[in-house]
Amino acid sequence: MTHSSVRRLADAVVHSARRVGETTPAVRGADWRTATVTAVGAGTVTAEGIVCRCLETYALPVVGDLAVITQSSSGNWLAVGRTSDGTAVGWVTPTLGTGYTQGNTSSSGNNNGPIRYRRVPRLGTWWMEWDGGANRSNGAQTANILASALASQYRPTARASMVIARNATSITGVANSNSVVHSLKIDFDSDGTVSLVSATAGDVETNWFSLKGIRYPLS
Repeated sequence: MTHSSVRRLADAVVHSARRVGETTPAVRGADWRTATVTAVGAGTVTAEGIVCRCLETYALPVVGDLAVITQSSSGNWLAVGRTSDGTAVGWVTPTLGTGYTQGNTSSSGNNNGPIRYRRVPRLGTWWMEWDGGANRSNGAQTANILASALASQYRPTARASMVIARNATSITGVANSNSVVHSLKIDFDSDGTVSLVSATAGDVETNWFSLKGIRYPLS
């Protein structure tokens, strides 16, 4: 074998070893990258053909997520989580039913701002969050404060009942009572309606109420 042949063989061995090292986790070591999720399984995602086990913190993955995936030196893949698209989870401001007026920061809804809601992932499930307040006219129906029912993705699987603030009013005609009504119950139902309960309690009906800070799981 000539000297040039030996040199070419040596170069080929080096390049081959380099390629093996670049593609073999045990040689290369741990690695991470970003990849687009193309399928979601039970605790796994497939990202660009790679099946990855999801970390517990990567809750509710969806197809299209740009996920961070990482590989151990033994070749196992993990999906760490989705990357941010730079936008906040959007709030939805609904149209209210007849007899209700959206709040603002100066004269309506006890200055709590307008009623709005959003769906956010927490602890492996979807949660509903509400904000803002509204004014209510005397006699307004209470079966649904919204003009229409919530879309299916915003409905709880079981009724979520909460106590919310309202305008204070006294109770007359009740013996030995100095009670003041300043709250009422609200039901977020699985049919997408949002109902006020006991809105007419006390000497004065509920004329303003607040949904600020309400949060409940959807499943």
